[in-house]
Formats: sequence, structure tokens, C-alpha cells
Amino acid sequence: MTDIRADLAAGLSLLTRLPTGWLYSPHGDINLARSSWCWPLIGGAIGALTGAVLVLGITLGMPAIVATGWAIVVQLVLTGALHEDGFADCVDGLFGGHTPQKRLEIMRDSRIGSYGGLALSLVMLLRAGTMNTLAAQPLHIISILMTAGAFSRLALMLPLLWLRPARADGLAHQLRHLPARCLLIAMLFTAVIASSLSVLGALSLFLVACLGTLGLCSVAYRLIGGYTGDVLGATAIIAELLVLTGASLRGFDALPF
Repeated sequence: MTDIRADLAAGLSLLTRLPTGWLYSPHGDINLARSSWCWPLIGGAIGALTGAVLVLGITLGMPAIVATGWAIVVQLVLTGALHEDGFADCVDGLFGGHTPQKRLEIMRDSRIGSYGGLALSLVMLLRAGTMNTLAAQPLHIISILMTAGAFSRLALMLPLLWLRPARADGLAHQLRHLPARCLLIAMLFTAVIASSLSVLGALSLFLVACLGTLGLCSVAYRLIGGYTGDVLGATAIIAELLVLTGASLRGFDALPF
């Protein structure tokens, strides 16, 4: 039980800005890599809360785009925009430098450049657009957002399995060895969350998320030789956006029956 609380605290501190002091125990061993089993659960919970706010806004009579805006506000408050910050830094670094060393240096700069700013603006536009489209199905929007949250946090593990750290220090270096048991548990939780959709629909969204992650991993390997924390943040953003985009396509079958 102590380890579970410590893992939840580590996972929440890694993926959100929620207070975690109440979960810590003096006897708990904080291990970020070991907390990977709960990442999809945290992502699914964030998606559920985001969807609940969207449905509540529509129920109260808000226009779908307004309810979508408030849902995104809640999502950003929960996560502290950690993945969005990593995504912007990743885009700045990968496309703003001419050598691996310069790209990594740019990624560590807390300032956002034009590439990152434009990319982040497009992400927010696409997120709002897809959620606004999905708002036409209020009975299923929560399931879709939960699945997107779980898939995107599971996708965080793929660079950790496929690539090596681009730096010899930093947060990402601490995550380089994921326990196999934690990975299997994370996959099981993801499957349970995604079971609220049809089998074909869930599998197609999962495939899209994996392909997007594979593409980013290929770019990161070629340009900086591995992954960083910013690459992991970008992975979550791209996977989530691809899942939402796929679910918003006309004719997508979200129903499990």
C-alpha cells in the first residue's frame, strides 16, 4: 500500500500540478519509472474531468465552443500545461538549431520562440476544434477524452523503450528503465479505459497514436540522438491530438455496441 501511494504521488507530480503531499509516506520509495503503471489512469482521470466540464457546460445551455473553452481551461489547470510547455520547447529545439548540441541547448531555454509559439497555437486550435466537434455527442465525449488521456500517457513510454536519453542528466534520464510489470499493468488499465469504445474504434485510435509517436521518435533520434523530457511532453500532445482528430472524423464508430 505504501508503494502504491508513493507511485501515485510520483505519477501525479510528474503529469499534473495537483498537490501530492498527502500521499507521501516517510517509508515510501519515490521512483518515477516505477510509477509508470498509473500514468494511463491519471491521463484517463484528467480526460474524464475535462469531458465532465464540457458536458456540464452544454447541459447548462452554453454554446459548444464556450463549453469547450472552459473544459480546456480546467484541463490546463489540472496539468499545469506541462506537456504543452514541453511540446513548444521541443518544436523550438528540433527545428531551431543546426546541431544536436544547439537543439538541446534551445530546449533547455525557458523562453518560447516563434516555432514553438506557432506550433502551440495550432495545437490549441485543433484541440478546441476537435472537442467542439465531439461535443455533438455528449453521451460519448467523456469516454473519448478518457481514452485520449490514457493513450497519450501510455505513448509516453514508447520513446523510453525505443530511444536512449539524449542527455546524461535531467528528468528524462531517470525514466530510462521502465519495469516490465509496470508496463504490462499500464497497458491493462489503458485497455480497460478504452473498452468504453468499440473494439475497432479503440484499436484504430491506438494505431494512430502509435504511428504519431513513432514519427516523433524518428525525428528526435535523427536530430538529437534520443529523447528528452520535452520530447516526452510532445509525445503526449501529439498522441492526444491524433486520437481526438480520429474520433472527430465523420463516421467514426465510438459505440461499443
